[in-house]
Amino acid sequence: MEMIETEIAGYQFADVALMENALTHSSYLHEHPEEAARDFERLEFLGDAVVDLVVGEELFRRFPDATEGELTALRAALVSSAALAEVGRRLGLPERARLGRGEEDSGGRARAGLAASLYESVIGAVYMEGGLDAARAIVNRTMGDAIAATLAAPRKSPKTLLQEWAQAGHHALPIYRTLEVSGPEHRRDFVIQVEAGGQVAQGSGQSKRVAEEAAAANLLDLVTRA
Repeated sequence: MEMIETEIAGYQFADVALMENALTHSSYLHEHPEEAARDFERLEFLGDAVVDLVVGEELFRRFPDATEGELTALRAALVSSAALAEVGRRLGLPERARLGRGEEDSGGRARAGLAASLYESVIGAVYMEGGLDAARAIVNRTMGDAIAATLAAPRKSPKTLLQEWAQAGHHALPIYRTLEVSGPEHRRDFVIQVEAGGQVAQGSGQSKRVAEEAAAANLLDLVTRA
């Protein structure tokens, strides 16, 4: 009888079926309808929220003077699809995934999106079985170096980071538009929209600069998850 490896990133799964669900692509189930397993998509949804929480919690603790916009931008960079794919590949998750033959033959195992999805689904499975403390331990263990590098690097504003993202992707520079100005003159509230790379987001604040930074941070959070 074949032994199933139940350890991932230092965590030992007691529920083998749960672990297999976290590593099962929908294409595998389409070709094996006799199996009672689920694919990883529901666990991926849960893991995405857990990773956001743990990384956000760590950034909140390590950057006590950062604004909401700065924290959002930092988190967006750390939990981007590309960043999570790198973690997933380093853990060897694509090699352990259960794929359908068609997905396998079309190069699905090498896709960055699969590695990122598997990482989030595994975190979701750990959360379901071991709770938040177990999931937090794995996220910090597997992403700790990236978080530490972020801590050591010079801090950039969300507007700067968004501009760098646009330039790296050969997009036009971000365009900021004032949508609304309200409140008394001594306490204005601004709503700003930013557009870049075919995507738009909004931000608000009590100065135009703060609202622009918030909008840039929100757009970064959107585009880095694509």
